[in-house]
Amino acid sequence: MSILKRYASHIYLAAAVLSLIAGLSLLFSLLYRYDAYGRLTALIDADSVRVPILMYHHFADDGSPGTTISAEMFESHIKALHEAGYTAVTFEQLCGYVSDGGQLPRRPVIITIDDGYSSVYDIAYPILEKYGMTATVFIIGVMHGETLYKDTQYPIYPPHFGDAEALEMSGSGVIHIQSHSYDMHQDEFYEAGQYRLGVLQKSGESDEEYAAAFNEDFERAAAQIENINGARPFVYSYPFGRHDKRSEALLADNGVKATLTIVKGSSVVTRGSPKSLFGLKRYNAYGNLPADNLLAMIR
Repeated sequence: MSILKRYASHIYLAAAVLSLIAGLSLLFSLLYRYDAYGRLTALIDADSVRVPILMYHHFADDGSPGTTISAEMFESHIKALHEAGYTAVTFEQLCGYVSDGGQLPRRPVIITIDDGYSSVYDIAYPILEKYGMTATVFIIGVMHGETLYKDTQYPIYPPHFGDAEALEMSGSGVIHIQSHSYDMHQDEFYEAGQYRLGVLQKSGESDEEYAAAFNEDFERAAAQIENINGARPFVYSYPFGRHDKRSEALLADNGVKATLTIVKGSSVVTRGSPKSLFGLKRYNAYGNLPADNLLAMIR
């Protein structure tokens, strides 16, 4: 083989390799991207977004870190989110992104608080307001503003805020009130007889009886929340995270647009896909979780 032919074969080989590299690079760019944090992530599609949702409950210096966080630690969480460029968005914005072509900020996060304890008003509310953040609180209707439990008259602890606090917080735009059921957040300790496991169907309860009980419970909560917000609830946080296909269908029939579980992780919502708003995952923001760890967890 002459020198010219040898060089020509090398050139052709090099060109083929370069073409292959260019093709793979193009394919790679179509499948992957670097996100806002400089991490390589797979593209879901152009109309989908990953949104971390945080879950809090009670705010106090003492208590189980699974459901209680101190004012100091909570403020460190909110401050870290603020300084990292996160914007706390509402469920109205999230639903608007899916159904109405709305936009979301570059780093969205949703802050949720379950149960409606008085510590939300005393501690969480002013901290959120200080950093320009917003949160959604899911109240338990039967405990809202009450000090004694419905049938057994056991003292309710921690105490729950009532209408006056709810109206103030809701009116500020910092806190949004949604449903954690009216009376399906039942606990064996408080109940005198048979109790329901979250929103699930009771043993021996017919489908018709279950649907009637569920719808009645939802309507009682809806009337209570409408008195605060001026609108029916459209987001539902499942008591203890328990749910099934039947509860999802019943809530959809009642006009609910988004449901929340306690399954750990971020959720992906997609434009034109209302189903992507059901069964949303959340991160439990533990009371002993350092702010840096919180940021690492949701990234």
